[in-house]
Amino acid sequence: MKENFNSIDLFKFLMAIVVVAFHTNPFADCKSVLVNEIMVVIADLSVPFFFIASGYFLALCWGDTSQQRERYIYKTLISAFRLYVVWTLLSLPLTIYGYVISGESIAHCVFSYIKYFFFVGKLYNSYHLWYLLAMIYALMAMWILIHYGKNTRHILLASVFFYIVYLAFAWIRQSDSTGGLLSAIGSAFDFVFNKGGVFVGMLYMSIGILFREHRRIKPLVSVAGIAVSILVRYQLSQELGNILCSVMLFAVILNIKLPDHPCYFTLRRLSKYIYLSHLICFSVYTFVIIDQPNKLGVDSFLVTFFLSAVIAAVIIYVNGLLKIVRKGA
Repeated sequence: MKENFNSIDLFKFLMAIVVVAFHTNPFADCKSVLVNEIMVVIADLSVPFFFIASGYFLALCWGDTSQQRERYIYKTLISAFRLYVVWTLLSLPLTIYGYVISGESIAHCVFSYIKYFFFVGKLYNSYHLWYLLAMIYALMAMWILIHYGKNTRHILLASVFFYIVYLAFAWIRQSDSTGGLLSAIGSAFDFVFNKGGVFVGMLYMSIGILFREHRRIKPLVSVAGIAVSILVRYQLSQELGNILCSVMLFAVILNIKLPDHPCYFTLRRLSKYIYLSHLICFSVYTFVIIDQPNKLGVDSFLVTFFLSAVIAAVIIYVNGLLKIVRKGA
């Protein structure tokens, strides 16, 4: 029986809308603490969801042998890097504008661009592209591990290690009691990687791989797990709560069975380009159309989503035509 990924495709589209909403904030004028907190919680789950889904589909297609997996990871890595380069270049006018208004010297801006391109992924009004850079880092680590004969258990262990490193440097950054060598190491890490977000993706991608290769969590358990994760978030640890909630949410989504329809695959492709293009659209609207740079609100959300959805549809249509031309040739 053919597998059905319709629920994942649907939620990828919904989460793309959440990302647009988070960056344009249609609730900017909302005074309700509860509404704003709900928005933050949902937004915190969006990027982890994309990482988990990427890991899930990676494990779906990477084959059974180490050689097959190594080749497929390499192929995915090259694809992600190309995507990152293309959309970083498309956002270059925004980056240049950001450096111009910063008032920094040309040498400083060039050095900053190199640093952010390779180690951070968050340039002016293209900060969402850190997701692609984090995926590139994760795929590189996975490729090395598979190349040297390691399995998915080693990938998970490595991802936990990188996440612990990320948390350790976050603790150093927030602690006032550290000093000496430890403080110097923390400062060096922050100088190169800022907050180190590029090390987060591998953990969630590893979770997606585990979902694909092992049994699913039962629906009632996953729903109960979401409730527990909310308690953990507010009573124990926000980080741990986010991880647990992301895992349980994906488990719930996997257990949703939707009837087959071509629209779901279309939604998957739309979500990809909506995510990639939305900050360019947001900038065009707020900088050019209304001349209120980075204005937040309902209008910014609606226009940004509409423009990015149109651009996504055009890209999909053009890609379809190119495929037809290549087949004809």
